[in-house]
Amino acid sequence: MLAFVDESGDSGFNFSTGSSTFFICVAAIFPDTLSADACDRSIDELKRTFRLPLRYEFHFSHCSDKIRMEFLRKVATEQFQYHGFVLNKPNLFGSRFNDKQGFYVFTVGLICENRSCAVRSSNGCD
Repeated sequence: MLAFVDESGDSGFNFSTGSSTFFICVAAIFPDTLSADACDRSIDELKRTFRLPLRYEFHFSHCSDKIRMEFLRKVATEQFQYHGFVLNKPNLFGSRFNDKQGFYVFTVGLICENRSCAVRSSNGCD
């Protein structure tokens, strides 16, 4: 199993000086290396279709609706799951949120815990 984690937003809590209100964290989970490689090849094919450099990274905030939809259509045929969440940072409280690194570790830990629960549920272990 391979997991790739990405986030949007920042881990800061100083909202008056520009910290983001939301922190989004998503993990794409592939059952094996072959599945991850197949998805990577599909994304490379999409880049060629749109005449984008192979080193181009898709950032949905910078893509047109057409590219977003084609990207989702392309990867929808691949073997993976995803788990994600959005945190509304001003609603959080507690000492663990005073440290940026601690906050990041906490959020990635939530993804791992949710994935672990999903595996247990699908295996009938609950």
